Amino acid sequence: MLKMIDVLEQSLVQNFSESIFDNAEHSEVQFHQELLNISDIDLANIMSAFFLNDQAAELAQALDISAETVAEIQAGANLKDESLIPATAKIVAYCLAVETDALNQVEISECLQDYPM
Repeated sequence: MLKMIDVLEQSLVQNFSESIFDNAEHSEVQFHQELLNISDIDLANIMSAFFLNDQAAELAQALDISAETVAEIQAGANLKDESLIPATAKIVAYCLAVETDALNQVEISECLQDYPM
């Protein structure tokens, strides 16, 4: 699989890893802004790698990305478009979380232990 750390700017990866536990609203704005600085081809490569996963449709649904938005992304829409940047950010964040093993660092409350993740 394509390594996000190799494709994305080091500052984006480092900031993602450090800010995963910070104020979500501030982190989201900063993350979206940093995504705008990534080259279009690098974002397209990330999306291609994501959609090569056999479970990409299920993952997109779990990330709360509509089927219409998935179709737009797969059709080659501008990933930095204002309407698509939230979905782009979710996919990139998911890929970064998997690659940096950030999901295993999140503490899950006991009341949510049985909730599927």
